[in-house]
Amino acid sequence: MVATGANALASDPDERLVGSADKTTGCNRQTVELRLARLDDFASASDFIAQLGEDRLTLPYHEASWIKAWQTSFGEIERCEPVLVAGFLDEQAAFFLPLALQKKGPLRVLSFLGQNKANQSTGLWRRSAVGAVAPAVLQRHLSALGKTFEADLLQLANLPEYLGESPNPLCLGELVQSPSPVFIGPLSDDFDDLFRTSHSKAARKKLAKKQKSLEAADNFQIVCATTDADIERGLTAFLEQRAVRAAATGIPNVFTGEKEKLFLETLLKSGQQQEETGLNLWWLECEGEIRATYLSCRSGDRLIGYANSISHDNMTAHSPGVVLLKEIIARACADPGLHCLDLGLGDERYKRSWSEAVALFDSSTPLTFKGKMAFFAFSKKQVLKARIRKSETLWPLVRKMRALKARVRPS
Repeated sequence: MVATGANALASDPDERLVGSADKTTGCNRQTVELRLARLDDFASASDFIAQLGEDRLTLPYHEASWIKAWQTSFGEIERCEPVLVAGFLDEQAAFFLPLALQKKGPLRVLSFLGQNKANQSTGLWRRSAVGAVAPAVLQRHLSALGKTFEADLLQLANLPEYLGESPNPLCLGELVQSPSPVFIGPLSDDFDDLFRTSHSKAARKKLAKKQKSLEAADNFQIVCATTDADIERGLTAFLEQRAVRAAATGIPNVFTGEKEKLFLETLLKSGQQQEETGLNLWWLECEGEIRATYLSCRSGDRLIGYANSISHDNMTAHSPGVVLLKEIIARACADPGLHCLDLGLGDERYKRSWSEAVALFDSSTPLTFKGKMAFFAFSKKQVLKARIRKSETLWPLVRKMRALKARVRPS
């Protein structure tokens, strides 16, 4: 069945590069046909995604609600042309890739839509399709797609090595390890046991002392936003706290203006209606002030940390952000549907207590000579970034230099 609103990218079998991974069971081998089609709009994308099944392999960053929120908020200023790709195996809906064509200097780059506001890139997949698509064949199809848009480079960033139990078909072309890993850990039915096994006795005692100090303050509470008023209050605190922290530390802040507020607000309101289509906003409050916030989302059995913030005031020494995360994880452990903790990108000490670093990869397929030159420069830059981040000497130095630069920057 062909999805409504899908336009074939090529109709001739030779142009479609017919072929795919072989399905092998014992000595029997069956070849399935891979075909791509471009969907007309986000409504057509929603219809097609539904065909992948409710148990599809997915992360929220490529669900229809998320990419539509990104395009509404940033599409015009980023000058992105959405290229919403439906994948079929033997005419059955198999996967969805929300791509975008963007001009970056002299280059035309085909990459994931909203990549700069996502922690990982996976696409959406029918579970049975992941192991049936060969990366080499998918690469030929996507290369042909890129050439129809006169793209110089096909660039897919922050790819996990596996989707479920199968190798990721999107790990194609030239692979370079992403500078930042993602942090993944288990959730347990018994939070006390998880806390005991993940934190040393000294760490547990120290965190308990900090939490008691916060709880001793007036009107201590952990809040999950449930109303528009909650969202407005929590989001305002989040944005203000992020701005203060960026000014103090020099750490880049990707949430800086009205467009960013619109994007987050849209996803938070979507999350109110259906948890897996948007974001949830948590905060820790005491003495009438929000001291830390945490934006999270849910995908299947995975609790995902998206972004957070902390205040810089008299309560900062008590680590309100760490205490808030601990309480969110405790509630997640009580949810029988959650088994995995995903704390997103960025190597922070508090993440290593609950999770472990898992490498991600950037895939590049040059489509023109300009694309080849750009990939060469990009790969060298990514390797250098990864080495710096892994260095116990260089990375702390970079952070100190950022903080120094922030302090001397004119206000």
